[in-house]
Order: sequence, then structure tokens, then C-alpha cells
Amino acid sequence: VQKAAAALGRPARTALTYDRADVDFRRFLISSAQLVGKTVPELNFAEQFGGTITRIKRGDLDMVAADNLVLQPGDRVLAVMPRERMEDAAAFFGDSERKISEIDALSFALGLAAGLLLGLVSVPLPGGGRFSLGTAAGPLVVGMVLGAVHRTGPLQWDLPQAANLTIRQLGLLIFLAAVGLANGPAFAESMLTLTGLKLGLLAAVVVLATAGVFLLGGRLLGLSAQRVMGAFAGLIGQPAILAFATTRTNDERVESGYAALFAVGIIAKIAIVIFMVA
Repeated sequence: VQKAAAALGRPARTALTYDRADVDFRRFLISSAQLVGKTVPELNFAEQFGGTITRIKRGDLDMVAADNLVLQPGDRVLAVMPRERMEDAAAFFGDSERKISEIDALSFALGLAAGLLLGLVSVPLPGGGRFSLGTAAGPLVVGMVLGAVHRTGPLQWDLPQAANLTIRQLGLLIFLAAVGLANGPAFAESMLTLTGLKLGLLAAVVVLATAGVFLLGGRLLGLSAQRVMGAFAGLIGQPAILAFATTRTNDERVESGYAALFAVGIIAKIAIVIFMVA
């Protein structure tokens, strides 16, 4: 530090971090639909406001403002800039809590309708069978595609994180409740029978073997434990495992691993069942 100070000039007597008369920093909320889907360099923040974006907070995850990071509604951007341009920057980002709490009903309905239509598409297979994604996998595939696109013209496909988490938790509760109510009586009848015990043992063997393969493969490939956890939940196809994993760690790699394998896994399972039945 002393060598750097000697090369640059002389040490300042006052702490510049506390001097916010000319240059200040503040977090802004991304609520402007025009900014969603853009990367940090595409904002041209330095040219417009003479400042720089240093960090982006998404949920509880605080990230460095990398050039390839795509902005999502609800992100909190930490910007350092001239103090007199603060209000202009707030108008640029939107900075509205109310706006990010609202869901774009048009884009949500269009995405859901496209997913249902894709699920209805039936492809003939050799042997007389037919393959279709159904009403569950169709919206999933379309949602993953639209999530990667982020926006199409005026349509914003990304959901604010708060609304996204609420819908996901509500959907998971409804899904688990519906499965329990529909299959509870049959499960209770077959649980203590010989067939039920065989199926339970088979399920335990499959899950344990899959978990072992994932742990070994993740270590050999150098994948993080969080990504392996998400991928395991995706291959099993059980959102309850994902919900449990996200309560154990606040890491986006869990959801990334889940999304990477869930769609592929569910399509492969549908195809396997069709061939088995045929």
C-alpha cells in the first residue's frame, strides 16, 4: 500500500468512503420492463450517468456485476455515480416496489397457452405408439425456452422473483396435496402387502444407486455439490426434493442443475413408458 501511495501521489487525510458530497452510491430496484433481459454493458450506464455498476443482488444472492449477467425484474443494482444524477438513475431503473409485485398477465397467459398446445402435439412412433409431452411437460419446455429468451419485443417473459417464489410454493403445495388425496387410499392398501414392499425396496435401490452415481460423477466432473443436488432432484422428477434443497442452501446452482435435467428426464421417462406399454 505504501509503495502504491508513493507512486500515485500522497495519502488522503480524510476517508473518502464517508465523503459523499460529490460521488455517492445506492441500490436501485430493476422494475423497468425495458431493462429486463439486458446485460450490464448494454445499459451504457457509464456514458449516461458517469458512474459504474458494481454489484447486483438477486434475492439473497449478492453477485459481482459481470458483463454476461442478464438483468431480471426485482434485481437490486448497486451503482456508484455523481450525487446529482441519483434521481435520474432511479427513473432509469424504475425503482418501484409495486411494479415488480405485479405479474404481466398477457405474457403469462401466452406462455401457458403455448405450453399446453405443445403438450397436445402427438408424434407417431414405430410400432403404433404415439409420443406427446402432455399438459405437464409441455408448459415446462416452453417455460424453459421463454426463460432463456427473457423477452420478445414488448412481452417480458421473466417473472419477478417474489412472485415466482410465491407461485412455485403454492403450486408445489397444490401438487403434493392432489397427489396425496388421489393416491393415498391405494398407497395405504398396498403399503403392507408383498407387492408394496417389493416396490418400496425397488424404489429405495434405484434412488440410492442414482444418488451414488451422481455424487461420483459430480466429483469426477468437478461439479459443485449444489449443482449435483439440483440435478439429482431433476432426474428423480420430484419438486419436493428441490424445495428441500433450496431451504438448505441459497445458491442458484441448485435450480440450474434441476432445470438442466428435469426436462430431459421427464421426456426420456415418457418415451420409456410408451415403449414399455407398446
